[in-house]
Amino acid sequence: MRLFFQLLIAGLSLGGVYALLSFSFSLIVSTTRILNIAHGVFFVWGAGVIAILSLHLKLPPLIALPILLLFFTGFGLLFYWGIVQVLLKKEPHHLLSGSVLATFGLALAMESALGTGWTSFIDPQPIFLLPVNLAPLELGGMDISSNRLIVLLLAGLFILGFHLLLKKTFFGRGARAMAQSMEGFLIIGLNPQRVAMLIIIVAILATILSGMLYILVIPIDAYAGLPLTLKAITIVVLAGVGSLPGTLAAGVLLGLAEVSASYFLGAIWSPVIGFSILFLVLLVRPTGLFGRVTI
Repeated sequence: MRLFFQLLIAGLSLGGVYALLSFSFSLIVSTTRILNIAHGVFFVWGAGVIAILSLHLKLPPLIALPILLLFFTGFGLLFYWGIVQVLLKKEPHHLLSGSVLATFGLALAMESALGTGWTSFIDPQPIFLLPVNLAPLELGGMDISSNRLIVLLLAGLFILGFHLLLKKTFFGRGARAMAQSMEGFLIIGLNPQRVAMLIIIVAILATILSGMLYILVIPIDAYAGLPLTLKAITIVVLAGVGSLPGTLAAGVLLGLAEVSASYFLGAIWSPVIGFSILFLVLLVRPTGLFGRVTI
């Protein structure tokens, strides 16, 4: 029972982080029709920047977190003006291929910059970890990792905030309208460029926050971005594009599967589990658990 509960907490916390990563990816795809291959690299950069601010510059969390958010808000604007705005002017049949090529090139450049910069100026090992030294929580005679409980709680709060933002605000209504019908979106007089810019910024901020949560419990290296993008794609395929409930369920499923595989089979089998799930879903139910946009 103790082992089961510990694996459950570990899987839920990892699944919450994956859900946050994947829904921000899904939000961009469902609204702008851009497939952002660099999405996982943004996640890693979020982890790297918060590690620099907290561990190497010794900034307290109340200062480091606003700096992190401001930095990536500026980055989101540059990403929108330099890549997304240009792609949105393309014909629909060129949009997907153009977005894959542009963001794949960006991903490679960002990975190289982070890895080279880290090893040259900070540490020979480009690995990020932000440990929080808290005593385990004793619950029913079992020791539960306080770090994982914090990650689970924060991931849940961020996902709830994401849900409320999309359901209760004017921005959220605009994003849902864009995802459901671009023609209807234009007919009611909304500005697609402005909404798309806000979507990109919100999605990037959610992604870098998920990266920050990840390294509270699991180390990550500078070159893990593209595999993380594949995990996001796996979860989105399983959940259905634009479905927050489906993304949450799929993220938890993948998190539990990876944690169980790592414990019983070894960490090397975790990626195999993810790709096996992707293959089975594509084979049995290509539309995912929720085969329609429900953001």
